[in-house]
Amino acid sequence: MTFRCKDLGLACEFEEKAVDKDELMKRIEGHVQTAHQMDPGLPEVQERLRKAMR
Repeated sequence: MTFRCKDLGLACEFEEKAVDKDELMKRIEGHVQTAHQMDPGLPEVQERLRKAMR
């Protein structure tokens, strides 16, 4: 699985990879919170992040 901030429409080069969605979510939560002021605990933010995972 791969996540890129660009897939959310953000001007950010951050990219992370993991073997599954849960592990990937753990890896990207801190980044989106500090770099983009998103609260990864909110259901709508989690849904948006999961939809961007490939």
